[in-house]
Amino acid sequence: MGDALVSRLAPARSVALAALVESERGGAYVREVLDAMPRARKLDARDRGFAMRLALGVTATTGALDELLDAYLARPQKVSARVRTALRIAAFELVYLGTAAEVAVSQGVELVRSQAKSAAGLANAVLRRVADAAAGYLAADGVDADRRPLVSMARRAGLPLWLGEALVRSLGTEGTSQLAHAQLMAAPLAVQMNPRVRTTPAIGGDPCGLPGALAGVDGPRLVASGILDAADAVVSDLNAQLVATAATRPGTCLEIGAGRGTKTFMMAAQAARAGYARDHVALDLHERKCALNRERLELAAMERIETVAGDARDLDGVLAAIDGRASERVLFDTVFVDAPCSGTGTMRRHPEIPWRLSAREALRDLPELQLELLRQASCRVRPGGELIYATCSVLGAENDAVLDAFLAGPEGSRFCVRPVSDAAIFHEEGFQGAAALIRRWESERGLFQSVPAPQAYDGHFCARLVRI
Repeated sequence: MGDALVSRLAPARSVALAALVESERGGAYVREVLDAMPRARKLDARDRGFAMRLALGVTATTGALDELLDAYLARPQKVSARVRTALRIAAFELVYLGTAAEVAVSQGVELVRSQAKSAAGLANAVLRRVADAAAGYLAADGVDADRRPLVSMARRAGLPLWLGEALVRSLGTEGTSQLAHAQLMAAPLAVQMNPRVRTTPAIGGDPCGLPGALAGVDGPRLVASGILDAADAVVSDLNAQLVATAATRPGTCLEIGAGRGTKTFMMAAQAARAGYARDHVALDLHERKCALNRERLELAAMERIETVAGDARDLDGVLAAIDGRASERVLFDTVFVDAPCSGTGTMRRHPEIPWRLSAREALRDLPELQLELLRQASCRVRPGGELIYATCSVLGAENDAVLDAFLAGPEGSRFCVRPVSDAAIFHEEGFQGAAALIRRWESERGLFQSVPAPQAYDGHFCARLVRI
């Protein structure tokens, strides 16, 4: 009877497999795929949570799982995509979840059988060997002693080795160890409230020293409350909220890389709390995102914000209409560059990042784009105004290195670095506690760089430059 119960395929594993297959086929984010699946919605809360854990975990560790599986597959290239995905789920349970080998192997065999009956025997043999090898794989047994700590760290976090190396160069061993330890954990949830909301909603969060922010929010209660649909709040990592707050100043603001407008919303909210009068231009490459930004701003009753779609590498062309209305080349009191980046500070929330990102993209292509955007943006800062550069990356190549390259060039010669914690808003009534939160992550140079860790929020970078 026990064997029969073990061998019956658990619905959560079947749903996770379907979500992973669909995500790989269409390139969509697996979290969104699973959330949209009718089969997933029919699961009870416990099984739905387990299905999500499997889907996100396999996505985050895909390359590491393949490395281990391929060591025991006679012809790895001949394994179909569906069978490989089923094997990954079982291997993830064995290596990262600590599921009992009997259960993980049996369920893995059934998953494979559901995709290809003829492959069930192969699955049984391979997964039993994976179960035996899991501990040694994580410990990097057989790897040269001088490389073993790095390889083991990368494997335990499910990261590509090149990324592990880049993280150590950027964060040091201790910072990388903290990030790696947190990599497969759920990230904490925070929201920023619309200032029009006068009572704290019953969503489980607590004030944390940043006006308008609630930290430690309960996800299901947040969704059920309806405050997101009403634009009474936005979900945002607490460290991202600190960055948006630091960029909030009176006067005119040009936001480059506004996306769907989360930081647009937060800057407007913090400006209202600080009593700042301001006019805001929110620029993004994609009109679809601009439309979503406008829709939420209207619901939120946030005014004096204009959205513009265009490529910020041609900033004069994109702002031509605004210049035309003003009959001059418009300069702004604040230019906020929320740059496209690797997202390596948010990998817990976006598990596709580690294995979709390439070393060339993270270490060369993105920094080149970021530097170009920063140079373009700098030409639109009024004398005495501020240029804010931000990413959600923890890689030095995208952060300090881009900043230094900018400062070394002709455009950068007009700017000087000032501490993020000394931004004007942190001297306003009620905001002094937020400055203390900034200083926890601030370097001697005045740059903000947070790092993911267990029970901590995401990795974000921010530099504050004042035009001389």
